Amino acid sequence: MYYWTVVAVVVVAVCSCERERSKTIEPEPVIPEPEPVIPEPEAAVATTPEQLMHNLARAMQDRDKALYETLLNEDFWFNETDCLGYIVFDNDLETELNIIIGSRDGDTKGLFDIFSDFSYDFELIRRWQELGSEYPEIYEGDPEGHPDEDWEVFYGRVQMLMLDENGDGFRVDQLMTFKLRQDEEGDWRMVRWLGDPLGGSCGAGKEEDSWGRIKNTIFPIGSS
Repeated sequence: MYYWTVVAVVVVAVCSCERERSKTIEPEPVIPEPEPVIPEPEAAVATTPEQLMHNLARAMQDRDKALYETLLNEDFWFNETDCLGYIVFDNDLETELNIIIGSRDGDTKGLFDIFSDFSYDFELIRRWQELGSEYPEIYEGDPEGHPDEDWEVFYGRVQMLMLDENGDGFRVDQLMTFKLRQDEEGDWRMVRWLGDPLGGSCGAGKEEDSWGRIKNTIFPIGSS
């Protein structure tokens, strides 16, 4: 009996040692290395109208101030009309840049600063050329006259969602027109951004959020 007791004790001790040994030699969990962050390549120069529209979407989604500024022609105007065709919001280049990217001195924040989450989608409905021969200057300095240039025009549905750090913001669902012109270097830039009227813009029913109204609400300097 004593012999078997000793054997049992030895077996238990051996098993305990094996368990302890297995604990000590158990490999530590392998923590995978984080995936390297590959920076997105810089936006290509807009040598085609299509590239310009692509760069616009990227600038809006990334809130890329530097890229956005490269999109606009020196004669840029943003207009939005009511259902009677009257212009209710009218911004020139500097006003537009102040609204979107902020003031040059950094004292005033722009929409890209105010909203930390910015989504943008453009669905093309129609595209055409605005021939210079059909748009002569009616008077000297006529902003709509471009007799020596053909402009590319994109018309479609724009959807935007702008949210700040608290989840508050605005939603846009609006038909818009983009007119693009080619500069002397061969690059394309936006010369007109036109917003179609929404329901209620002529006093009938509740006014909906439009791109022009949102900008004018936050930055009253954008109104005409």
